[in-house]
Amino acid sequence: MLFRFIRLIKFVWCHPLNKNDRLNAIWRVLSWQIISRIMPGPIALPFVNGTYLLTIKGMNGSTGNWYCGLHEYEDMGFVLHVLQPGDLFVDAGANIGSYSILAGSCKGVKVIAIEPVPEPFLWLKKNIKVNKLDSKIDSKNIGLADQKSTIQFSSNLDTLNHVVSKKENNNSVISVDVDKLDNILNDKCPTVIKIDVERYEFQVLNGAKHILDNPNLLAVIIELNGSGIRYGIEDNQIHKLIISKEFEPFIYDPQIQKLISLKGKFRSTSNTLYIRKKNEVDLRILKNTTHKLGTGQRI
Repeated sequence: MLFRFIRLIKFVWCHPLNKNDRLNAIWRVLSWQIISRIMPGPIALPFVNGTYLLTIKGMNGSTGNWYCGLHEYEDMGFVLHVLQPGDLFVDAGANIGSYSILAGSCKGVKVIAIEPVPEPFLWLKKNIKVNKLDSKIDSKNIGLADQKSTIQFSSNLDTLNHVVSKKENNNSVISVDVDKLDNILNDKCPTVIKIDVERYEFQVLNGAKHILDNPNLLAVIIELNGSGIRYGIEDNQIHKLIISKEFEPFIYDPQIQKLISLKGKFRSTSNTLYIRKKNEVDLRILKNTTHKLGTGQRI
């Protein structure tokens, strides 16, 4: 436990958005550790553009946004900077809704948030309601795969819940209906998709062939860290599938508002941002207006 806390402090201390105000960031960590043990119910932590995330002890993704402004700084910054009125953002593996609320806070943007596990889905619905985003965010309690069926999911691992492989031993397993993303969206095409399905990405992408072929899809945010091997899939298979659709891999620096090429490679420790029509994406970023974070920062 001490090691985890030290790792957290290091993450917060080194986070780009905290570099000019590190002591207040550490104070947010320490105050949360105290308050979350005293308060019996959820606490509404300020997030972005005047929104909140309902949070209880153990919700690491949510608290990361409170400590740092944006937990996943590069990719969340990209979402804020690239989305424009009229866009659709798809959050595949929404959990409690950090990315959904983030995108839904952008003017004129619609969101489809997909979360298969009932408990985080309940928190997702609460976060949509508390932020009065019901008209902007369509939440769906279903899983994603390459065909319509029912499969087994873990339910006790917070942000790490996933499709249970045959080799795993987990007593907290639930049956979940799954379908292809192509079927769920029903001819709607997002501008940006974030896919966080704990190493089931290849199957999800194979169920989204029509969407990937649609030129209106400009960006895919996805994590490749080798864990897909539990389903017999290597990261390079996922990488090749995406770039075959004329996407190129980048990282994004929100402070200078610039896409940086990964020169055909993918990141193996965090998300990779795949971009199509880079010139169009660059123009969108140039039109960005400032967003206010819950920590008082602007990005």
